Amino acid sequence: MPILAGRMITTMPVPSVVDMLAEEAEAALTRAGLNVKWAKEGRYSSEIEANHVLVQMPAAGRTVKENRTVFLTISKGRQEVNVPDLRGGSLRQAEISLQRLELLLGAKIEGAHSDIPKGVVIRTEPEAGQKVRVGSKVNIIISSGKKSGKTLLPNLREMSLGSATELIDSLGFKLGQVVYMQLEDKLPNTVVEMTPKPGEYLDPETEINLTVVE
Repeated sequence: MPILAGRMITTMPVPSVVDMLAEEAEAALTRAGLNVKWAKEGRYSSEIEANHVLVQMPAAGRTVKENRTVFLTISKGRQEVNVPDLRGGSLRQAEISLQRLELLLGAKIEGAHSDIPKGVVIRTEPEAGQKVRVGSKVNIIISSGKKSGKTLLPNLREMSLGSATELIDSLGFKLGQVVYMQLEDKLPNTVVEMTPKPGEYLDPETEINLTVVE
């Protein structure tokens, strides 16, 4: 160990605290004889969960003196954005708007709608204004410009009952039987099953039966 003014100076390797919970990271550094200082602002990360250490300086493994301050930056988790209101625009306009927010274009679903011209966006799923993580997929429901004809039934699983009901209605279908079941790992009113199955082309007024978390 180095000697300064006749006394030995304690040195130690900096422990790795990246991806640790903030409280656990502070405790680990304190036990190692180091001080902690947090950056004023956290940073978004697609890899490190919120309230976990995103960056540490000095880096893990560096040899430092006792009582050295280790600077930490906390992760704010994945950034969330509001789904834009794409109604009334074209598919291309919708795609550009999603790209600007770093959202992905999901399924393109045609819906029979006599009042909206063919190719114009009717709505999105998730709905406009709903918060989603950057990188999420947004499904686009587009007008087929027809009053009748078979329409593709999208996947309603994991949607709320309210959102699923609105989508069923907008596509010209009818809400059929709703059966409730208990599931501990799902939020109440979440759709977990449906008949007919998603991906089928159905006639207008077809009843869609749902199984929903109680």
